[in-house]
Amino acid sequence: MAAAFAACFLAIVCSGCKEDTILGANVVPVDDTANTFVVGDTLTILTKTVLSNKYVTSTSISGLPIYHALGTVANDPYGGKTHAGFYFSVVPPSLGYSFPARPDSAFLVLPYAGLSWGDTTLTNLDQLINVYEIADNDSLSLDSTYYNYSSTAYNSQPIGTATIGFNSSSQHGAIKDSVNVLGTLRNPHVRVRLSQAFIDKMYNEASKTSGSAYDAYADFARFLHGFYVAPADTNSGNSLYYFLLNGGTDFNRANIQFFYTKDTVNYVSFYYDQTRVAHYNHIVRNPSVSPTLDNLLHSTTTSDSIFILQNEPGAALDVKIPFIKNLPKQPIIRAELILTQYKIPGDESEKYYGPARLYPVRMQGDSAVSVQDRSPITSTEPLIFMDGLRKDVTINGATYSQYTINIPREVQRAIIEQRDTLHLRIGGAATFPAAYRLIGGGRNLSNSDVKLKLRIFYSKI
Repeated sequence: MAAAFAACFLAIVCSGCKEDTILGANVVPVDDTANTFVVGDTLTILTKTVLSNKYVTSTSISGLPIYHALGTVANDPYGGKTHAGFYFSVVPPSLGYSFPARPDSAFLVLPYAGLSWGDTTLTNLDQLINVYEIADNDSLSLDSTYYNYSSTAYNSQPIGTATIGFNSSSQHGAIKDSVNVLGTLRNPHVRVRLSQAFIDKMYNEASKTSGSAYDAYADFARFLHGFYVAPADTNSGNSLYYFLLNGGTDFNRANIQFFYTKDTVNYVSFYYDQTRVAHYNHIVRNPSVSPTLDNLLHSTTTSDSIFILQNEPGAALDVKIPFIKNLPKQPIIRAELILTQYKIPGDESEKYYGPARLYPVRMQGDSAVSVQDRSPITSTEPLIFMDGLRKDVTINGATYSQYTINIPREVQRAIIEQRDTLHLRIGGAATFPAAYRLIGGGRNLSNSDVKLKLRIFYSKI
């Protein structure tokens, strides 16, 4: 399922029904009643909250940013508890590198990606983060696939710590503010001072007259296995912070900066290089902390009145449409799945808000494949056609988040192939893993204004 939810980025090619079975709304507008008709929202639709907890977090695609979550959300009343840390390695500035002078200090630089999800108000809790070296008996491999639940051994003693948060009491004040480095304001980032023992280790290895680990990338990887950055306390915190690993400069990519003095103060960067070293985001969810989410995940009813979904890994929405083969076999203009926020007093949705976009996949047994409407996967135009973006709507004077997902080709193919059931799974788009939380109206909800709907527009032509 992880590959399919990341379909904005991965080339998963699915065979599609012929384009001439779908007439675009610009050819036959849906409000052209002379040439179109709509199927009333009377279909049987089953909605269930499920746990999607197998998500690849080690994907690297040239030209696309890599965002990783760091921190703990312990008190989301409807999303459960989440904590996240990430692993990565660095490479030296060049092969055969030696320091111009003994470094005075070293800092791990983590560029802020511009998103913190959770409580970023004045009640935001500072969080202590630790930096660990990966243990000598373990390592990261660029050829391996890592999931949210993967784990790599690391040394128990941290080589650096820092406090992050939005409040003035934190070491970084406001994490989104620029940072002064050697008299120049740099892009917002977190700086973690590293230990003298680590500095000495790196300097002494580079000072060898022969056989230095700096002579080859493979040797360097065996010398410096990588790092694990994680919250010190996985039971306290109310926000996840997102960092960019693979930018093009020292202040928008993860790197270690060694500062030295030779006439003037300067630094050298050991940086993350996605073509040479590995990374992944370790994310742990505990839905049982939320009674509502836990009850939904263990519900024995065929269809529930509300659902909860998150970005992977986490809760997702299963939508099953039985009897879909009985729909007319005429050309479909639009097939709109409409999902609307359901508000519960005290749900804190102003803090723990929903995804910017919802993304559907089709379940094929236990596997997820791209819906027909996402083809060609190499283009972003299908995403625009499918929509799924969050929009604000006003219902009875109150504002709700609403998402419309347009999948006419997938519905058309299900009818043509005479499938007994169309089984979709819907979650947040995969850009920021573990972020967001949406409580939505399920199909069995008595409130018709916010219950899940399906509108299908056919052409009479």
